[in-house]
Parts: sequence; C-alpha cells; structure tokens
Amino acid sequence: MSRTLLAALVGITAGVASGLFGIGGGLVFVPGLVLILGFEQHRAHATSSAAVVVTATTGAIRFFDGGAADLRAGGLLAGGAILGALAGATLMGKVPSKWLKALFVSVAVVAAVRLTLGGLSPGSGGHHIESTLGAMIGIVLLGMATGVLMSMLGLGGGLVYVPILALIFGLEQHIAQGTSLVAIVPTAASAAIVHYRAHRIDIPIALILGAGSIAGVLLGALLAFSLAGSTLQFLFAGLLVLAAALQLFRKS
Repeated sequence: MSRTLLAALVGITAGVASGLFGIGGGLVFVPGLVLILGFEQHRAHATSSAAVVVTATTGAIRFFDGGAADLRAGGLLAGGAILGALAGATLMGKVPSKWLKALFVSVAVVAAVRLTLGGLSPGSGGHHIESTLGAMIGIVLLGMATGVLMSMLGLGGGLVYVPILALIFGLEQHIAQGTSLVAIVPTAASAAIVHYRAHRIDIPIALILGAGSIAGVLLGALLAFSLAGSTLQFLFAGLLVLAAALQLFRKS
C-alpha cells in the first residue's frame, strides 16, 4: 500500500475519533505516523500538530454549526493552554515526567469511573459556563494545566478538557466536546508554528493527514450528534482508560 494512501487512512481514522470525541486527533496521528509510516517520535509529534489544526478546525466548525460549542470558554481554555505549554517547556527536565504521568492517569481513571457511573443525569448539562469570575479563572487554570501536560507528555488537550468541562463545569457532553475542539485549534496552531520554524514538520504528509481527517471528522461528528450524551460519556470513558493505559506502559 502506498505511503500516501496509508497517510490518508490514518487521517480519516483520526478525524473520526476527533469528531466523535472532541479530541484533536493526536492520539491517532502520532502512533500512526510512528508505527505505520515509520516516523521518528519528535517528527511525528510535530507533523501531528500541523494536521491537528485542520482536524480540530473542521470539528469546531461542525459542532459550532450544530449549536454545540461555548466559544468564550474555548477561547479562555486556549489562552491558558498556550501559557501552560510555554511553562511546560520551561519546566521540562525539572519536574519528573513520572509525576505528571501519575497525575494524568489518576485524573483519567477517576473521570472514566465517574462517566461510566452516569456522569451528568440526562438533560442536566448546560450549554454555557457561568460568567462568574471564579468560573472564568477556573477555565484559564484548566487550560494552563492542560498546556503543561500537552507540552511535557505529548497529550492531546481534549482528553483533559472534555471530562472536566462535563463533570466539573457542568457542560452537556456535546457542548463539552465542541468547546474542546474550539480550544485545541489555536493551541495546536501555536505548536505547529514553532515546529515549522524548526523544520520538524513533514508538510506533504501533514497535508494528506489533514485532508483525510476532514472526511473523518464530518463522519465522526454525524455519529456523535446521533448518540445520546450519556452514550458519548460511556464511550469517552473507554477512551480515557485506553489513554491511561498507554501512558502507564509508555517508556519515559
């Protein structure tokens, strides 16, 4: 099978995951690039960041068009995440990655259990986060914490954004996923610019991944809107368990 076709299939798969779960797609892009296309790890992360911009933008537009995104919260998350990513780059090497890994695994497992046990009761989730100072500060801090994890562990923001937006900030599952995608766009774009200037991105492959992901996102979003919020929460819980397992068995 040709390299172009393989890249397109990876892109479509990542797009479906992005549209279905409100993640950027890096959870699929990175292992696909490394295991299927033979990329070196750092170049895979860099190329993934460029493809995620296309994937997340497509998903954000689709969810926003369906009335399932809080733009203000997404913007605050993104601002916090960019600051957090800068802090993570500065702290890298000073904070043991095993501590951050343990933190993510703990949060992922607790969120997965909470979502599996029901998360929010049907119809109880809100469409917007309250405009209180405390809520806005909380959103920015969530973005910053996620930015640190993204920078130091290579995690996608959606894996953290979605469960916390749903369980702590009370957003309905579809709204949480759409808001997550809105936040991921500028965050991934910032990372992609840095990687591009450092000549780490395989531009032709990134374009193929992004093009394939567009069709995948539309399919995944269509499926997401056809499912009840409680069903999406259950499926997302499974994704969190998978992500936690990958972190546990990943070499530092």
